[in-house]
Amino acid sequence: MFCASLADVFDNSVDLAWRADLWALVRDTPHLDWLVLTKRIGNVSAMLPADWGCGYGNVWLGISVVSQDEADRDIPKLLCLPAAVRWLSLEPLLGSVSLQSATGPFGETLDWAVVGGESGPHARPMKAEWVHDLRAQCGTLAIAFFFKQWGGHENGK
Repeated sequence: MFCASLADVFDNSVDLAWRADLWALVRDTPHLDWLVLTKRIGNVSAMLPADWGCGYGNVWLGISVVSQDEADRDIPKLLCLPAAVRWLSLEPLLGSVSLQSATGPFGETLDWAVVGGESGPHARPMKAEWVHDLRAQCGTLAIAFFFKQWGGHENGK
């Protein structure tokens, strides 16, 4: 289940009762994998449920990054959080991204990377070499790689 794909569970404006109801639903559906994606990784630890422990086994905790600056800032924060699965959404990918920061202080790693270009009438192009480089890095780091789309520009042109 891609949870709140057009929202952010960890936004400060999310009602506390709504978030509590969401965590109750996640606990009640262990047969479903929940993909939770945020751009607000700094808020996550304070907003996880009290019984989170090492992470719910059915929650894939992910962050959205579009540039090297965001990757450098946010990947280490993700890797410090307890989670069954940690993933990146690199969409829209707006530049080359190195995953050198993709190992946490105790050997935590990323499990999955989703890469895609920007869509819409004013989409900025994504270069094919950025995608190929990320795929190679993911192979080296044993991170599952999923290419979603080129976006508004065909084949990175």
